[in-house]
Amino acid sequence: MNERSTTRLAMIGADGLVTLLLSNLVIIGTCGASLLWNVGTVWNVARSAPVEIDPPDLLVVLGMRLQDNAVTAGYAQRLRRAAELFRVSGDATILILGGRTGGASISEAEQGRLFLIADGIPAARICIEDRSTHTLENLHYARALLEKRGDFPLALITSRDHLARSKALALGLNLRPVLCAAEECWSGGFVSAMQLIREGYFLHWYKIGKIWSQWTNNRRSLARIS
Repeated sequence: MNERSTTRLAMIGADGLVTLLLSNLVIIGTCGASLLWNVGTVWNVARSAPVEIDPPDLLVVLGMRLQDNAVTAGYAQRLRRAAELFRVSGDATILILGGRTGGASISEAEQGRLFLIADGIPAARICIEDRSTHTLENLHYARALLEKRGDFPLALITSRDHLARSKALALGLNLRPVLCAAEECWSGGFVSAMQLIREGYFLHWYKIGKIWSQWTNNRRSLARIS
């Protein structure tokens, strides 16, 4: 087993592996219907999410893996959407989430900060969290920062196919997300369809894991997702 696989297993943990197995068993037991339902949820959110919202005081950008330490096209869309909302609001704070992933020597959040500064956003209006390595960690750290500022809505800016799962995770953490899509519209096509299936699978896993953790009163798992 290579180092990347070992790291991934360590991140999932024993509880995560159990819920992954349960999630797969539910998919098999329902002949795929439960998975299709979640894929449908992801698709509905992806195609209907707005790009123009009344910006809250906090604009949260979920990071995205860098390519050769550079912002990818998909990540740039998220950052540009945040910049647009900032210019509409005039005084919002942009919070970029994301640590170092994929062997990068700079965090997703820091590279995103540099991107926005180059786009004319004042550095003083940008905050970063650069320790998290996946969406759930992203939102945990966002909640910790929000607890210091008080409870209020936040704009959750990410790619269309990522919005449904991000919303579910945020609501599970008692956040108040206002969804905003990075792309103007859902592009369709084979690659996008595969992303919908992937996100539907992860959303299904999250839901089954949440139900199992609540049913068994698994405090360790509940602490991760709530």
